[in-house]
Amino acid sequence: MAKRKSISKKTRFEVFKRDKFTCQYCGLKAPDIILHIDHIDPVAGGGSNNLINLTTSCVDCNSGKSHRRLDDNSVVEKQRRQLELLQEKREQVELMVEWKKSLEKFDNDINEIISDYINSKIKPLCINENGKKSIAEWLKKFNTEKILDGIDEAAKYLKYDDDGGIDKKSAEHFISKIPGVIFVKQMPPIKRKLAYIKGIARNRFEYWDDRIGAIILNNYVQALKDYGWDDAQILSDLENEVMSRTKDSENWNQWKSLIEKWTDDINKWEKEDSISNRRNNFYDNCEVSLDTLERGAHYEQCCADDKIEALIHIGSAFPNFNSKTFKEEAIETILVFIYKIEQLYKASPGKEVDEEQNFVCNFAENCSLNQYFNPPDSAFNYGVLLLLSEKCQGIIEDMLTEFYLPRTLYKRNDIDSLIKIHLQHYEEQSVI
Repeated sequence: MAKRKSISKKTRFEVFKRDKFTCQYCGLKAPDIILHIDHIDPVAGGGSNNLINLTTSCVDCNSGKSHRRLDDNSVVEKQRRQLELLQEKREQVELMVEWKKSLEKFDNDINEIISDYINSKIKPLCINENGKKSIAEWLKKFNTEKILDGIDEAAKYLKYDDDGGIDKKSAEHFISKIPGVIFVKQMPPIKRKLAYIKGIARNRFEYWDDRIGAIILNNYVQALKDYGWDDAQILSDLENEVMSRTKDSENWNQWKSLIEKWTDDINKWEKEDSISNRRNNFYDNCEVSLDTLERGAHYEQCCADDKIEALIHIGSAFPNFNSKTFKEEAIETILVFIYKIEQLYKASPGKEVDEEQNFVCNFAENCSLNQYFNPPDSAFNYGVLLLLSEKCQGIIEDMLTEFYLPRTLYKRNDIDSLIKIHLQHYEEQSVI
């Protein structure tokens, strides 16, 4: 007779766990019954303590079976299937672990790509380990494309020192602004435009109450919705009217009074009223001082100058880019654009400039500044340069848009004054 070897507690637990603490003969479960470990092939017949030869049995079934070998091999087959299933699960877990490792590597690669893109905007500075941790957090919330777009948008916060390099504090500010910019860009179009308007007001006015400002703007939009305007009409009004007046208002009180007055006017509109009549009525009673016009013009010039500096910074990534030549040509391009605007107003006194077919867009696409951002086919980083080239075209168009003067916002005399101020400024710059 074969000598019986004791079964370890670990082996007993593995068998019970595999069989779900259920007798494999009668189906009763613990704790209703006492469970034993049974040898399918009895020890007396040479059966071993291998897992495949062990099964869970209640005390009654095990006593009744004694040392007789079961003729029915269903239990053995069941144990074999369970072991095969466990092995398959193990292999699947291992595959999942490998897949997770590959995802982590991919995430690290994406993190490095985004880090390099940020570094290209702030060089010779570079992002530190904390910055890379921030990028990892962004990747949990936003996709890569949105992050890259947010980086481009937040680059407007970069400032330059006297030597033409990136100011370190502005670089830190730029990086901190990226997630907020991405969040705003994900907002519905109207909310996004309102956030942009509040940002302009916050930067321009010495005093700004964000909570009350948001209420005033939301009331204004709600009044337009109640009147029956759709989202496209509201967006156009926010862009051409509210945003422009936010740039021109001298302080919080003036801006607040204006938007609240417009909201009251809308609530009193009859169906035959029009937005143009409302605006014209306002400006008929509004005297714009030369001092106000000069401040507005100065703000527009500063915005354009910032865009020129941004283009110069991006241009440093392009082979043979000459910052001095580019700046001179940018000033000449602005001058030509302002002259064109002046000619259009003189040639069509009763016609809006924006009725000319995509005037600003076409001028920007065909101006000579674009040639500075044409990536050479032989460039090792051609793909990156091509992406930067497209972004630069958008910045050039934005720069020229600063000098677009809609007649729904300005009287003809004010437009003439603003054109004169702009021409004088850039003619002096051109001479210098």
